[in-house]
Amino acid sequence: MNILTLASGIVFSSCAFADMTVVFPDNRKFAESDGSDFLVASTIPGDFKTPEGVVAATLFLGNQVRDKRLSAPFFPDTLSGSSHFEGAQPLGSYFRGARIEGKTFVISFTGESMRYLNNTAGIQQSVKGALEATIMKNFPGIQAVSYEIDGKIVSDWDA
Repeated sequence: MNILTLASGIVFSSCAFADMTVVFPDNRKFAESDGSDFLVASTIPGDFKTPEGVVAATLFLGNQVRDKRLSAPFFPDTLSGSSHFEGAQPLGSYFRGARIEGKTFVISFTGESMRYLNNTAGIQQSVKGALEATIMKNFPGIQAVSYEIDGKIVSDWDA
């Protein structure tokens, strides 16, 4: 059984009778190509179904991805090429929740998450691309993903 406890005290659990699909970057494919088609589907243990459960599992269990060629871009040591990660916690530490509003999936983070979400174009592609593709795989009716930072939807990104 997988049990995730967030800093906010929310507990998610799942029996590993099934695996959840995740989509993570294959850094080798990214380096060898034009930057497209580098996100690859794999699985992590557990069968999470709720918006918060899927995002939390992706952020916290990403290092258990079955395909070991893939890397979960939600940890400072995975993205250590940027100075933005000095003193950073894993992205999951900044996660505050998720919800579905119509056909939009909204992920809520604290401002510290911007180290991951508003970084260089390559890091943004890896982090947001992995989150968005994983959400689309697990919630096929979703048409858009929005990021809520400290209670406000952010749509302008630097890179």
